[in-house]
Amino acid sequence: MGFKSQDGNQRSFTVSTDEKDFKLEQDVSAYKEYAALQREADSISHNGRAYRSFAILPDIVAIDILTKYGLDVHAQEFMDNPANLIKLKKIIMSDYPLLMTSNIKKV
Repeated sequence: MGFKSQDGNQRSFTVSTDEKDFKLEQDVSAYKEYAALQREADSISHNGRAYRSFAILPDIVAIDILTKYGLDVHAQEFMDNPANLIKLKKIIMSDYPLLMTSNIKKV
C-alpha cells in the first residue's frame, strides 16, 4: 500500500507500507537540476553578493537528516542556534553535495 505525502504536489514523496515496515521515496532529479543551474549561475556571478542560497532540500532529504543526525531543519527554533546551520552545511557538503545551490566551500 502507498500514498503521496502531499495531495496535488508532484514533487512530494511516496510512502509505501506493509505489515511491519514503511519506505519513503522521492524523485529528487528536479532538485538536483535546479541546484546545478544555481551553482553555474553562482560561478559566473562576479557581483560579490553578500547573501545567497546554500542548498535546496527535498522533503526526503530533510527526513533523512533528521533520522541520521537528529537535526530538524523544519523546527521553528532551528535558525535560533547558529551551530545548527554550521552542522547542516557540513552535512550537505559531505552527504548531499549535488543539492548545493552555491559554490561555497567553507563552513
